[in-house]
Amino acid sequence: MKYIISIFSLVTIILLPAASCKKNATNDPLPPATQTGANTMGCYVNGKPWLPDTKDNGSIPRLKAVSVSFWNTNSQLYFTFYRQRNPDNQAIRLYIKDFTGLGVYNMNITSRIMGVPGGSGALNNYLNFSDDNENKQYVTNENYTGTVNITYYNTNNRIISGTFHFKGQNYDLSADSIIVTDGRFDCKID
Repeated sequence: MKYIISIFSLVTIILLPAASCKKNATNDPLPPATQTGANTMGCYVNGKPWLPDTKDNGSIPRLKAVSVSFWNTNSQLYFTFYRQRNPDNQAIRLYIKDFTGLGVYNMNITSRIMGVPGGSGALNNYLNFSDDNENKQYVTNENYTGTVNITYYNTNNRIISGTFHFKGQNYDLSADSIIVTDGRFDCKID
């Protein structure tokens, strides 16, 4: 009997932590990191979950929540993730100037941002978070850096997946900043 109780205690000690790990994984509000072209994306912005969504956006013109396309040439890759629903009007953009496939792309050079009126300067790799309600743009540069890691790229099925993180400085060069962590995406290329 003592032997059976010891085995039961040992099994409980082993299985209880495993069960709690599984429970924590299902509580993650971000989409799973897949490589199927699910058109999903998620990250944490200043510690809060951020997911693209353009449903029920009121009078804001409806955009695709997730869009990835080659821009200008087949070596410039541009991602846009929109959250346009009342009251939010936000976007996260990733731009890779010289896309070559799998690997890590550093976002550590000052860049102009596509679509910003009056933007000047060179167009370089960047990560960007914009909040149009607050009239703020946060972008990577030499001091506020980030990376995009392309972990899957299928040219035949036009699927791209990966991870990203960054710290962005307000585009007005003030000390105002934003931190984006645990970014992941699994997208079809338009």
